[in-house]
Amino acid sequence: MTADELIKQLQKLPPETPVLVEGYETGINDVVELKSVDVFRFHKAAEGDGEYQTPSNFSGSGSQP
Repeated sequence: MTADELIKQLQKLPPETPVLVEGYETGINDVVELKSVDVFRFHKAAEGDGEYQTPSNFSGSGSQP
């Protein structure tokens, strides 16, 4: 995805929308798609895990996306 394509997509979102990227370990990848996903901050994430998790990746209760 080019910067121009990304900017056009981001302009459709409310300015306060957090923008997160999925990643794993090392290296850099192209942005392939943008999608809206409910997430919550997972304060007890293990090293190497993301700071945010989707509800489907977490078996605990009481967290709000």
